[in-house]
Amino acid sequence: MDAKSNYWNRRALRRFGDKITGRARLGGTWIDVGAHHGETTLQYAKQNPDLRVFAFEPNLSAAVKLMGRAPNYLVIPMAVAEKDGVANLHVNEFDAASSLLPFNEASLKTWIGGEALKVNSTATVSTIRLDTFMNLAKIKNVDFLKIDTQGADLVVVKSAGERLRDVAKITLEVDIKPVPLYAGAPFKEEVLAFLSEAGFSLISVEKQSHDQEENLTFFRKDLLPRLRDSERPTPEKSAHRK
Repeated sequence: MDAKSNYWNRRALRRFGDKITGRARLGGTWIDVGAHHGETTLQYAKQNPDLRVFAFEPNLSAAVKLMGRAPNYLVIPMAVAEKDGVANLHVNEFDAASSLLPFNEASLKTWIGGEALKVNSTATVSTIRLDTFMNLAKIKNVDFLKIDTQGADLVVVKSAGERLRDVAKITLEVDIKPVPLYAGAPFKEEVLAFLSEAGFSLISVEKQSHDQEENLTFFRKDLLPRLRDSERPTPEKSAHRK
């Protein structure tokens, strides 16, 4: 595929992907792994009663605050991991930084904002693979998979196994520093390579955390033909757009 064709395909994928998480009436199924306080998905559930959201949050103190907030927002106080079982959760004073992975101390020393990151305790939490959960919950398709697990996002993706083909859109976080903040966290290039091989296209990149991290959004390549030809951006329609 030449550069020009790739550009227009990415434009079309982004438009199709935005429909899934747009403000219009939503249905379908979302999975939020690392829901924290529901910042990304809770309001969508409240505004769209036909939408089902399964929200995973292993930090019990955060999970209980989400429970009962919406009838279609099911909070699951577990971590998603590569194995069904249990794991240690490193509970941070800044609870959004809690992770199954320990800090890389060398990176923590140079991390902007690292002075606020302090592990207070370690808790044993239940873990489940994403494919195990999807099969148990009889979920046929996932319209949107949001992941924010502080270094373990690729592990969550891989835990979907063959069921990854049933996921349409993924947003996850990557560390882009030379040495990741969390020990064992993958580099961006590893995430890109895995998801490309799995049939996904990168459609957007958003920097955050003082440009130390990025949120990456992917969409399944084989869903692009669902777009009507009239919805595909053309050079004529887009000639004056910046």
